[in-house]
Amino acid sequence: MRSWLLVLPLFVSTGLSTLLVRDGSSKVIRVPFSKERVTHHQVNKREPAGKTALQKLDNKDFLFYANVTVGTPPQNIRLHIDTGSSDIWVETANSEICKRAEGRGCEVGGTYNNETSSTAQYVEGDFSIMYVDGQYASGVYAKDTLGIGGVGVKDVQFGIGLQGTSEEGVLGIGFERRQSRVSSGLEPYPGLITQMVNQELINSRAYSVWLNDLNAAAGEILFGGIDTGKFKGSLATIPLSRRTDLPSAIDFIITLRGLTIENGDGVSRVLMDESRSVPALLDTGASFTYLPHDIANQLVELVGAVTVPEYKGPAVNCSKRALEGSVDFEFAGTTIKVNIRDFIVDATDEPNADNHILCYFGILGMDEGSVLTLGDTFLRSAYVVYDMDNEAISIGQTIFNSTSTNIVEIGSGPNAVPNATRSTDADSIPVTATAVSGTANSPGAKSTGSPNVSNSATTTLHNVSTKFLISSLVSILSLTVLL
Repeated sequence: MRSWLLVLPLFVSTGLSTLLVRDGSSKVIRVPFSKERVTHHQVNKREPAGKTALQKLDNKDFLFYANVTVGTPPQNIRLHIDTGSSDIWVETANSEICKRAEGRGCEVGGTYNNETSSTAQYVEGDFSIMYVDGQYASGVYAKDTLGIGGVGVKDVQFGIGLQGTSEEGVLGIGFERRQSRVSSGLEPYPGLITQMVNQELINSRAYSVWLNDLNAAAGEILFGGIDTGKFKGSLATIPLSRRTDLPSAIDFIITLRGLTIENGDGVSRVLMDESRSVPALLDTGASFTYLPHDIANQLVELVGAVTVPEYKGPAVNCSKRALEGSVDFEFAGTTIKVNIRDFIVDATDEPNADNHILCYFGILGMDEGSVLTLGDTFLRSAYVVYDMDNEAISIGQTIFNSTSTNIVEIGSGPNAVPNATRSTDADSIPVTATAVSGTANSPGAKSTGSPNVSNSATTTLHNVSTKFLISSLVSILSLTVLL
């Protein structure tokens, strides 16, 4: 075969799990993924952090990784799963970052060697993606067979990182119109899910995600299917919001119609009603959840969180996980309840000056006029079907740590998602904002190939004020319990 990329020997992670082999009669590709705490000294490229100061602590975040193979014979690689970006890219052993001794040669995530693959194809054009926080990957394009969930998907196009800031690549599974090359005026190429449909591996461009709870070691993606054992009741189907200047949806944005907070006794207070409905992006690539500043401020003060310069946002004593109550996110036809304790995420294992272990409070304020981002602190409580063919999200309340499994194929056509009901008052608010959660508008600051939308929902972090606690909120949710 043609020699088009010189590479060093492949480094393979010994910790990669064996890929599942699916039932050949089923048009569902089941991909379990691992959740791993990563320690880093600076803002992670998938983390909504914006223009915060460089971190001084070894902060830890959860990332979601899928074990895949690339090439023939298969080469083991793990990739960070991201519904908010649309490019797949992998590392190669002779990239700048993999050759650094301190980077351990990218051996954890694995690297790709086109020279050893009989199915590798050269693709003309350079690959380049820039994330809004300044991190990036660039190199060349290739096509090869990608093994995922026991299935080999042929002719999958992906980037090979030769330069960049991450030792591990990304499995971007968003809309193809968000590919990085589209911002340069080029047409999108068929993505992984389109190739699955073209090769009759699944019925339609739809997949479901079950993140499971914070302490679970794994979650699951089903390409072309849902698992009715992982959510309560039925799913509600909600149309995606479209940008006013585009004929079709290109982001997983739906309308958030209300927010209510409940204490442990079932007493509730409305924080946002339908008159204030706003578009919100559902994105596994964002760790936190972004809400309007006034609402975020109330919740931050409610749990007694404070802004700590060394942290990415509001910090709270980890003991606050004992709090009762929930934040209820209301959509057309359904409500997703997120326990307050599920917004409290480990930040570091090191105690502070008062010998307390601090956590992040996973809700941040955002600028008015931006699209909200519902990141992992929300998505862990939701079972979500991302339906690109029908430009819709089907969503339901997750069942944490469920051992029940009932996998059902997603069909084709307007009612493709089983166990899903479209509300008679389901609607979508057109997206007029030019940014998601304060994303920079510069064409050079893009994470999904768009100058306007970022999968990492990066924002300029404001110091969250603790001065505006509404007195009636105090009467409903006793601070003697919360603090």
